[in-house]
Amino acid sequence: MSRKHQGRAARVAAGLALTTVLAACGGGGGSNGATTSPAADTPGTSTARKVLLIGVDGATYAQVQAAMARKTMPNLARLAVMPSHTGGTPATLTAQPPLPSASWATVLTGSWANRHGIADDGDLAATVDAQGNTGPNVPTLFERMRMADGARKLGAATTSPLLPALLAKARTGSALDTAIDCAGVDRCVAEQGLTMVRAGYDLVLAQFGAPALAAAADGYQAGSYTAALSAFDQSLGQLLDAVDARKQANAGEDWLVVVTTPYGLDRTGVPTAVPTLQNRTAFIALNQPVDISNNRVAAPVPDSDQVLADTPAEADILPTALSFARIDVAASARNFDGIALQTPRGTRDIGIAAGDYNASLVLSWTNPATAADSIVVLRDGVQVATLAGNATSFTDSNFDLPTGLHRFNYTLLRNGIATSYLAQLNYTRPMLLADTLRNQLAIYYSLDAKPPVDVKNGSTLTAAVAGIDGGSLVTDNFKTNALRVDSRTGSYRFTPAAADFALSPQFTLGFWFRTDCTQGNSIGEPVMSNKNYASGGNAGIAIGLFGSCELRFNIGSGSGKRDDINGLKVSANQWVYVALVVDSVARRFSGYIIDPLRGMQKVDNKAIANTDVTKLNGLGVGWALNNDATFNYVANNAGALNGAMDFNDVAVWTRALTADELLSIDGSHKPLSSLNP
Repeated sequence: MSRKHQGRAARVAAGLALTTVLAACGGGGGSNGATTSPAADTPGTSTARKVLLIGVDGATYAQVQAAMARKTMPNLARLAVMPSHTGGTPATLTAQPPLPSASWATVLTGSWANRHGIADDGDLAATVDAQGNTGPNVPTLFERMRMADGARKLGAATTSPLLPALLAKARTGSALDTAIDCAGVDRCVAEQGLTMVRAGYDLVLAQFGAPALAAAADGYQAGSYTAALSAFDQSLGQLLDAVDARKQANAGEDWLVVVTTPYGLDRTGVPTAVPTLQNRTAFIALNQPVDISNNRVAAPVPDSDQVLADTPAEADILPTALSFARIDVAASARNFDGIALQTPRGTRDIGIAAGDYNASLVLSWTNPATAADSIVVLRDGVQVATLAGNATSFTDSNFDLPTGLHRFNYTLLRNGIATSYLAQLNYTRPMLLADTLRNQLAIYYSLDAKPPVDVKNGSTLTAAVAGIDGGSLVTDNFKTNALRVDSRTGSYRFTPAAADFALSPQFTLGFWFRTDCTQGNSIGEPVMSNKNYASGGNAGIAIGLFGSCELRFNIGSGSGKRDDINGLKVSANQWVYVALVVDSVARRFSGYIIDPLRGMQKVDNKAIANTDVTKLNGLGVGWALNNDATFNYVANNAGALNGAMDFNDVAVWTRALTADELLSIDGSHKPLSSLNP
């Protein structure tokens, strides 16, 4: 066993030992931060509708399915268990890493990270309020239930150190009557949860963590993991029995029980930020029926992203709980993303795209089979349109805005069911294309026709292999044409007529780019490169597409010497402007992405700390589009993916363009050819 795993195993063993002590003494230790202690059992007449939300970190859907098949989790099998998804929708504004804090924030708020503000486990500090409290940027289930009825009793017993931080705003804002930090002891969670259920609390959160610790320490096949699942199931059985006892003792009282694992784990048993199918697969189990359109009970483990996308979302838990508790949120005030699983979907699969020249937003969605009289569209709570019941898209262009990034909360109301989406638009008032862009323009392809022609006569652009043309013309963002290069057929070779411009003292490479991001994964795929990109340290330059629509700018000179700009993202299926600026004299380089939904992202004047700039011409055979300069990237890099990428207005200047010049390219809504360069 590795030292790392030995440490994890020791923590698990310590937790199990402490659990034994607590069980022996009947205590509920680890109750740091308890606002109040739960009252004793108070049977009697009640008409309340109550919610028990149980979270169990580390109990992956595949493992609990196997355990139920072996009949080692009989209590979970008392519920309707179905797969669910977390992480939002990949390559959209809702995408978030399937990490514990982001996923738990989604469960608690019914929202994705673009609303709740917690994209990873280090983001809680960024969501601090004026009083210094951490937590999501939108109300949690506790706060929504408190706002609906100040007399409700609301409590939480949690074991993960993340949960007290996520609930800090709720706790200090009096949305929690009881908040118990069990500090890693699941038995404490079970005992405190039982006490709150027996006391008739209206909302109880019980969060367990032993399966996650066991999986991280020893993987899925070890006895410690099996024991952790079994121990959780026993605690679950006690909680379910307590709910049944409450219902029998209190006429008219009803309970919704939800059990979930908020995020998946990778094959080694730990959460990871990379949005794989495995760690985006979660589960939801219910004791109440759901609408047939949402029912995936006992479905197999999803084997594709498409199958996973058709499962309920972890964001659906909050609206499901609100609906059961008969707490109505007006469509005009709806600021969460999930839907109630008890009702058919009003609309589903809401998507957003920027319209022409970033001056409008195009909403699209799908509808259930049942027709409706109309669909009402609200923007930030105000009705902006009424559409036919079978409509599936709407273009909103009625904006009077300054240039900049704006956010809009759209809500679609159909069949009385509201669904919402938080959109962004990098709105740009038209501006003049900077006349200085004529200066030192060395290479320019409008790509309006085939074969492509460099009007500056500084290069050629041809199929990489004669007779194998992977290029085709598609409509561009200027209502003319762009070049689509499909590496499943063949790549393109971009060859400077003289020395590679990468050896100029200064240069700027800029182009319009569009991708569906399906080629982006952990291996990456070059967008444009003059190097052997099997290693970023090889000599030359590469712009590469990676997972979550990330573009990376890489320069290197061999022997592993390299410099990188990472973390800049593009929106899928949107025309974005990409620019790399290299100043070899000052030993600085910059990366820019101007995106219609995300705005301008940039890393300015990063030091070239390691690379020998005299070797930036790479392999010396020119540049590849949708490949590296070996024209064999996928074959050389196991796991890389071929596919289509779109290019337009490819240009090279032998000087460093300014950010203002680049912004004018985006904001003018015109190609460089309008300058007659």
